[in-house]
Amino acid sequence: MSSTVNIVSQVVTMICGFILPRLILSHFGSSYNGITASVTQFLSVVSLLRAGVGGATRAALYKSLAKGDFAQVSATIRATEIFMRRVAVIFLAVIAGFSLLYPYLVRNEFSWGFAASLVLIISLSTFIQYFFGITYQILFQADQRQYVTTSLEIVAVIVNTALAALLIHLGVGIHGVKLGSAVAYSITPIGLNILARRQYKLDPKAKPDFSSISQRWDSFFHYLAGFIHENTDIALLTVFTNTREISVYTVYYLVGNGLKNVMHTMTVGVESAFGNIIANHEDDVLHRDVTHFETLLHASCGVLFSAALVLITPFIQVYTKGVTDVDYTRYAFGYLVVVGEMLLVLRSPYDALVNASGHFKQTKKYAFAEAGMNLAISIVAVGRFGLVGVVIGTVAAIVFRCVVFAVYVSRNILGRSIWVFAKRFLVTGAVIAGVFVLSRLLPCPEMTSYGSWVLYALEVTCVAAAVTLLMNLAFYRLEMAQVLQKLFGIIKRTIGK
Repeated sequence: MSSTVNIVSQVVTMICGFILPRLILSHFGSSYNGITASVTQFLSVVSLLRAGVGGATRAALYKSLAKGDFAQVSATIRATEIFMRRVAVIFLAVIAGFSLLYPYLVRNEFSWGFAASLVLIISLSTFIQYFFGITYQILFQADQRQYVTTSLEIVAVIVNTALAALLIHLGVGIHGVKLGSAVAYSITPIGLNILARRQYKLDPKAKPDFSSISQRWDSFFHYLAGFIHENTDIALLTVFTNTREISVYTVYYLVGNGLKNVMHTMTVGVESAFGNIIANHEDDVLHRDVTHFETLLHASCGVLFSAALVLITPFIQVYTKGVTDVDYTRYAFGYLVVVGEMLLVLRSPYDALVNASGHFKQTKKYAFAEAGMNLAISIVAVGRFGLVGVVIGTVAAIVFRCVVFAVYVSRNILGRSIWVFAKRFLVTGAVIAGVFVLSRLLPCPEMTSYGSWVLYALEVTCVAAAVTLLMNLAFYRLEMAQVLQKLFGIIKRTIGK
């Protein structure tokens, strides 16, 4: 159930994610696409107000749910709800101030009134998503029922895309389009509230247990690192460049995030599964499942991201055909986007193990160092290299956290040699390099249509699949056999139902 819903979600999100920006680009232009992305990213700074509570709440809920202790579940949820209400009040004050200041950053391209009103409208959507459903989203995730949230999100994404397309077709301005998005995205939090209260034995009068989320400040640094990764680039581009460059950035990350989200269909629920295993002290099961997960993840990334490294810029050329207000052909930037998103996926088992174990305090210094590195390198590099400069800082920080978390998990949670981690990344690195070199031997047609790109993509993907399979059979024959056996068993059971 969960896997099917996740796959459907990623397909829907990817398709809709490409449709809407293209409509904005063709009807409004790159500057409008850039300013909406910029405002959305800047507004996400308010998510720092709730930073850490999600991870701390999940860690507390794993144990309570495993024991069936719904009294404690209610106490944890009540504490989280109260915390989030306080955050909501602060959020409104922050938005009021931000709507007055942001227009000065884009004053050379948009009027003060246009930018300020756009901030207020987009903030409505952000407010609804962050603060009305987040508590119950955490509950469903901790209970390994992420598919509930995902199903509601599928509906919201489809409604948003259809409504936005209709409004654009009717000639409604960008403000009206974004107001429609706020309405569409209210589906998820409202649905989560209704379903959670019906499906769990939650006591609305339970005494809140604030001690259960006491690790939120340790978890905060982990959230901060992720926040900086997601938002530093566009913030710096807004200050140092212009909205057209931001549009280039967002279009490339449509592809990068799409690839990452496809891979996350395999990672959704992994943290809660690991949390359940750790809570039950099943060490042998944990070692086996982590090994199988790493094997599947690296093999899948080898195929998908090695092909994407070659194909991303040709795809962007087709996608932005006819948009001439800025040059979208940026090969070096495309390569770095793909590498960064791949590393984020490959480090997900180590992030999941740290979160599932509740080791926030022990690892917060690494998350803090990652955030600082990302900011420092990006600020220095953006002035000289522009788009490429900000993503260099991002990739460097991702590499750092990936290594230190893998080392920490190997030593303190799994108790295994660091060489296991190093070998996997060396093999996957060799796959990426091999596919990149071999693909250069293929004739690359002129990218005039999606059809020409698809034919080229099929050739490159076949090369990627062959190289990945050969390398993994050479170094991980036993693990690959075990993973394939498990996958075939799941497929058989699914068909049998």
